[in-house]
Order: sequence, then C-alpha cells, then structure tokens
Amino acid sequence: MYHDFESHAITRRSFLKGAGAVGAAGLLAACGGSSSSSTAASASSASSGAAASGKGLSELFTYETSGREIESWNMLYSQQAIDFNVTTNLIDGLIGFDNYGKPVPAIAKSWEHNEDSTVWTFHLRDDVDWVDINGEVQDHLTSKDFLTGFEWVLNAKKNQASNTSMPSTTVVGAADYYDKTYAMDDAAAAALTYDDMLAAGVGIDAPDDYTVVFTCLNPCPYFDTVASYVCCYPAPPALVEKLGVEGFRGVDYTQQWCCGPYLIEEFVADNSKRFIPNPHYYAADECTRFERVSLSMITDLTVGYQLYQNRELDELELSESTLTTITSDSSNAYNDQLCEKRPTKYAYDFHFNFNCLNSDGTPNENWNKAVANRAFRRCFQEGLNLIPYYARFNKINPLKCENSFYTMKGVCYNSKGTDYVDLVAKELGIDGEKYDGETMIHLRKSTADSIAALKKQAMDELSAVGVTFPVKVPFFFVAGNTVQQDNATVLKQCFTDSFGDDFIQLELGTYVSSLAKEVRIPKLHGFVINGWGADFGDPINFLGQEILHDSNAYYAVNYSNIPLVAENPADYQKELVEEFEQFTDLVNAANAIVDDTDARYEAFAKAEAYMINNSLAVPCYYDVHWCLTHVNEYTKINAMFGPCNYKYINWETSEDAYTTAQYEEFAKAFDAAKA
Repeated sequence: MYHDFESHAITRRSFLKGAGAVGAAGLLAACGGSSSSSTAASASSASSGAAASGKGLSELFTYETSGREIESWNMLYSQQAIDFNVTTNLIDGLIGFDNYGKPVPAIAKSWEHNEDSTVWTFHLRDDVDWVDINGEVQDHLTSKDFLTGFEWVLNAKKNQASNTSMPSTTVVGAADYYDKTYAMDDAAAAALTYDDMLAAGVGIDAPDDYTVVFTCLNPCPYFDTVASYVCCYPAPPALVEKLGVEGFRGVDYTQQWCCGPYLIEEFVADNSKRFIPNPHYYAADECTRFERVSLSMITDLTVGYQLYQNRELDELELSESTLTTITSDSSNAYNDQLCEKRPTKYAYDFHFNFNCLNSDGTPNENWNKAVANRAFRRCFQEGLNLIPYYARFNKINPLKCENSFYTMKGVCYNSKGTDYVDLVAKELGIDGEKYDGETMIHLRKSTADSIAALKKQAMDELSAVGVTFPVKVPFFFVAGNTVQQDNATVLKQCFTDSFGDDFIQLELGTYVSSLAKEVRIPKLHGFVINGWGADFGDPINFLGQEILHDSNAYYAVNYSNIPLVAENPADYQKELVEEFEQFTDLVNAANAIVDDTDARYEAFAKAEAYMINNSLAVPCYYDVHWCLTHVNEYTKINAMFGPCNYKYINWETSEDAYTTAQYEEFAKAFDAAKA
C-alpha cells in the first residue's frame, strides 16, 4: 500500500531527492505493438489468471545498482546492456517485441523477404520525427536515417568496430566496407557518407523515403532478428553532421535526438535519471506510457529493500538475506507477496582472463600458467558446487539458476521445433538430465574420487611448470555494495568447500564505479562472471564472441584476451591456443552452412560442446530472482534479441503489491497463451 506521504508534507520524489537516490520509472501501459488491440490482448492473456490488484501506477519508481551506470548514450556505439536499458527508451529501431518475445512493428510498419530469405524489405511509417531534449522537433525520420546509421556502424574509424560483426556476416559488402575504412586514415574515413557506402556495393538501399532493403550474403531466415538490433538503428544525418565524428560517438543526453517513447527530464550521474513521455512519439495513440519514470542508482539491494518498505520503489529484486528475513518470519507482511521472476535473457559464464596483469602492469604468471591448463579449468566445470552461490539469487529454488550451456535457451529452434541448446545437451551427453531441485547436473556424474583425481592431475601438471599453490584468483566486485560483497564471499567459500584451500583461492578486490575502466581494460581480473544475451536469433551471436582472428569477438577481445596470447604464446600456452584455434575452426565451419538450418545448428552444437568440454569458458548461472513488485512481470517486453526489454511500455501495474498467488496465476496464463 501507499504510505500517506501527504500527512508528512512530502512526495515520493522529494523524499528520494532528499535521500540522494531518486527512485524508479513510472508506467502507464502498453506501446509499440502492432496495434492497440493486440497490445490489450497481450496484457490480458498475461494477467487473466488473477484479478487486478487495484488502480495502476501513473508514475514508476525503479532502480539500478551502483557500478551499472550508463557509459554511452550512443546506441550505435554501445554494446552493453547497462546502456541499452536506458537508451531503448529514447530511440526506436525497425522492429520491436511484445511480452512473448514476438517481433512487432516499430518504425517499420511491415516487412517481408523473398523466397530464399536473401532480400529483406522494410516499409517505414511516415510519421516519425526526431526531437531534442526539450521535445522540440528537429527533423523528420526517413529511410536516409537508416542509411546514415548503417554507414556509421560499418565505418571502422567512426564506430571503432562496435556492433559491426552482425551486419558484416550477413549483409553483402558490409565486411569489405569495414575493411576499406579500417585501412583509411581517420580524416578520409570520417568524410565518407552513405552515398560512398552504396557506391562501394554494400547491400542496403532506400528506393524511396519510407523503404529500406537489405540484401544478404546468403539465405538468412533470421535476418529480422538482426534488423531488430542496434546495428540497424537510425541516425539523424543532420545531427551527425553537426556534432562530427568524435562528437556524435560521444553524444550525451543533452545533445541526443530521440524518436522513442521517452525523453530524459533529468540525469545525475551515479545517482538518478528521470524519463518523461516524448510529446511527438509516433505511437502515442497506440499505447499508454508512464507520466514519469524515476530511476535511482542504489548502492545495493539492502538499501533497495528499505526504499521499497518506505514505498519509494515499485519493484525490487530480493537478496538472499532479505528473502531469508521474510521467509523466516511467518508474521512478516511480505510473506504472501514474494514473486518468482522469469529468467532473464542472459546466460552467465565464467570468462577467464588468459593474459592477467598485476596492478603494476607485470604479468600475473602464476594465474596465467594455471588457467592455460585444461585440467585446471575442468575443475571449474566438473567439481565446483555452486548451489550456495545460486541461493544468493534464488534462495527458495536455487537450482533453477543452474546453467549448463553457453548459449541461452530459446534463442533458436530447428525445423522440428527442438531448442538449439537441447542439441548441445545431446553432444555433451546430458540430454537425459532434468531439473531435480537437489543436485547440479555435472555433479551427478562426478564423484569425490574423480574430482580429487582431476585436482591432482592439475596440481601435478602445474607444479611441473612452476605454479605455486594455492592459485590466487583475482575477482572483483564494486566497493560499497554489500550484496555483491556477500555474493563474492559465498563464491569464494564454494571454491573452498569444493576443492579445499590448498588448490584455488579467490582473492577478492573492489572497484569504485566501472568494471571496464578499473578492472577489465587494465586486465586485472582472473575471471569475470558475465552474461550475454542474444543480439539476434542464431548461435553465431553467442559462439562468435569467443573466437580467434575476429576483432568483433567481444569476449575474446575484451575479457579473455586470448588474441594477445595467440600472437606470441609461451610454451605453456600453446595447447590452449590450439584449443581456441580448433574451436574457431568449428565455429567458422558451422557458420559457413547457409542452406540447411538443421545442419547449421548441429554443427554449432558440436562447436559449443567442444568449447564447454575444454572449458574455454564455463557456464555458470541463469538469473532467476524473487522480488517484491507492483509490476506484472509478464506484461514486460520479453525478447531474446535486441535491446528493448527495459522499454517502459506495455506494463500492467497495481497500487497494491502483487501476491505470490497472483504471480503463479500470471505464469500459468502466460505459459498457456504462449503455447
């Protein structure tokens, strides 16, 4: 229930400003569906299992945790969810998604492809305008804006390889144009326009102001999912020209032009954001939006719980300690309001750093030698019991968080309707293993003796190359975040309980605000646990992030640093590099199969199984939290592709918190409608 703030002469907004944490986003209902009637139907199907809890929210208060502040306002340049969670509310692309993850019209009102899926035609709305921070119209959006955006992405000197891999592997001439610009000097590349791109033979065209046509290198039945991603987003030519290359790459919210549902009313870095409706939003009559969305940066979920109790947040994921507090007290007011969320679209993995440095810039040779050893990495894969760590995210059903794959479930299906990850499970020999709520899948086949033997093998092999034990593993979390600190402490104990303290020990460290700037770029991490969500509906989008010889392989270049190792491997690293070469060959061979989707997926499954069996990266967890909420999770956008899941549209809300029973009914209704 709402507290009676009027009796204290204070509003939720003024309270949060006074507390230094402006709260989360406000929401009315649904936007961006193919029609207002279909939007209503989607919301109804997800909520019909329970009666409405009362009046909906006109203003939403939500949050983000510290260390996840937006780093780039340029959707074409960023590759991070922490940025897209904000900018998806400011700029729309060709295609959107509904709460079932189905593609729906956005700026493109319709689209089609030819018989072999090599030519895709998108028909644009004619009523889309760009507005500035004040909501004043600056320009009209046409097909030329998509040409401008595409040229920007493919121009190596403008976008610096960000988001280039998807169009480069799917669109005619895209890779050649990137290579051409990469070889040019900065000034010459900066002077290029979309006319130069078209003259170079890149497979995009704008036959009129409201039509965009892409020509693919090969049959590409999933290209609509590529087109939903930011690599195909528009850029206003006049703004690009006004700001110049450096200015547009580093554009901020005060300079940005918007065509999405919201504008930024206020932004205080590492503190708060406020969104208000875009007064010229093209889909305003087809949807409802919040009057205001207030998003706070909070230090941790413990602080969030205090804000939720004070009615200063409308939704909150629960930490293990808070969930324990609630469930251990039968009289707790929130006992019947605990709601289990759907898994997010991210598959989280251990991403090793094979070129770790000390804080003084010298190589961390002990770790680098250890992680280059296959038996050592296999201990992560075969012997680590992560149930206590999973309980940090889902104390009630921790094994719902277990992840055995690198690619997320639901990304793509073969012609028989089989989920791609089920093909991977077959290759791994775990296709018969099901959730039992008791034991991790990989531990069902391992024994104490087999794990001890693997540990001994690793220690013997590593001792022979001069590794000292225990191997200290640098692992970082954001300073001041007690939940992350507790997560890291529990993870450290998982290693102790699984292997003893004589083998592997986590060496916990902190960063102030940016994992990228303070840890990843200086290469200080031993490993990072990070999640990847699909940018489009094909396994290459996951596996392609780990391969050699590709500057767009995100995790290889930015996290594992294996390309640097491969340039001049030490003797102890040569086997590791060969494993990555073999994996890369398998991925490239699978990606070369373009005329038989089933054969393509089978080949990718073999490649993924090879990566997992050699523990080049190790699957870790799925994000399945419990929450307290005034938002019906099942009415939020739930796409496996693209950046738009945090768009504040199509949400059903209630002034009264939803109950456990209601959420169970929401889940049943949602699953029935989806089936």
